[in-house]
Amino acid sequence: MLRFSSIALVFLLSAVSCPALAQVQGNLRGNTEPFQVTGQVRYVNGTPANDILVHLETLTGGYVGDVRTDRLGKFRFQNLLPIQYQMTIRIPGFKEIDHEVNLVMVSSENLQFQLVADAPARPPLSKTVLDASVPAEARKEFEKAEAALETQKKEKISEGIHHLEKAISLYPNFLEAQLKLGVAYMDLQQWDRAERELRRALEINPKTANALFALGEIYWRQKKYDQAESALREGLSIEDRSWQGHFTLGRLYLSKGDIAKAGKQIALAIQLNPNLAEAHLLAGDILLRANKREDALAEFQEYLRLAPNGEYVEQARAAVEKLKK
Repeated sequence: MLRFSSIALVFLLSAVSCPALAQVQGNLRGNTEPFQVTGQVRYVNGTPANDILVHLETLTGGYVGDVRTDRLGKFRFQNLLPIQYQMTIRIPGFKEIDHEVNLVMVSSENLQFQLVADAPARPPLSKTVLDASVPAEARKEFEKAEAALETQKKEKISEGIHHLEKAISLYPNFLEAQLKLGVAYMDLQQWDRAERELRRALEINPKTANALFALGEIYWRQKKYDQAESALREGLSIEDRSWQGHFTLGRLYLSKGDIAKAGKQIALAIQLNPNLAEAHLLAGDILLRANKREDALAEFQEYLRLAPNGEYVEQARAAVEKLKK
């Protein structure tokens, strides 16, 4: 964003913090209206973007404040000085918005912003995207493991684990197989063994974000909340556009009773993956606790739309009926 040189008066005004200055300047121009900036943030499909952080600073870099959009995606900055400002909206998974606001000649501005998805994150490794140095025999074992694990049957999980262990014995640094082995043990709820295999994956590559997210899930289920938060935040420092990381961190904060932090993480998960049904269910629970009943109703209804045969359909329907009454 190009920044234009400000006249001497602008520098003078940006350095003064007297609340009455804006009114004095308005009177000099025959304008007694308060100086403010309002606006609305929406997604590309037109849906209002609620709980989005909007940052405002002076054009010279002085901090003014942060506000969050309401359920209609609207925001407002009031009692401003008649100077130039820089507005920024930065959200994981979306292109950053930078906008210059000039209140030197006008007393207010109303802005409309649209959140545009950033380039998609690199897809997870699959049987078609493997380390080129993996021997052919190890690849075959890995493919057999994937075929067994895709059935999601308990007996097939054990079969898949057997093939993964054989693949790793043929190629000890087989990261994809090591990661999948840890997740397979998670499916069997063998938490200690799963943790050990995932730690081994991190030894192969310490920047494996999915291994850290899986560890966070394990620690959360074991109520080791500090370890879970540490693992999840480390994973998000590597891949901040992971809906999985934000969703699991949101569940962690909800378990700890920190509704504000939980809401922020679940909102990020929904922004990154709008079709994540369980995230809408948790969002409804969080909004209900915050006594935002209309918003909670919308989230429960969205869960029912996305997962009409989901695990929590009965609870969601009961919540919808109660809120409608």
